[in-house]
Amino acid sequence: GHCEKVVIGRDVYIGMGSIIMYSGNIGEGSVIGCGSVVTRNIPPYSVAVGVPARVIKRRGDKRE
Repeated sequence: GHCEKVVIGRDVYIGMGSIIMYSGNIGEGSVIGCGSVVTRNIPPYSVAVGVPARVIKRRGDKRE
C-alpha cells in the first residue's frame, strides 16, 4: 500500500460513500458530493462531485 497524510480543511462536508484517495486534499469550506472519488486537491470553498471528483462551482459565488 501507499500511505500519505490527507488534509481535510475546516467546515468541510463529505457526502456518504465518498472516497478520499491519498493524493487528494480538501480545502476549507468545501462540499464533496455523495459517492464521489477525490483523486486530486480540491480548492477551498468549492463544490465537487463525480468519479473522479471535479469542481462544478464555488461556494459563495453570486452567479448561479
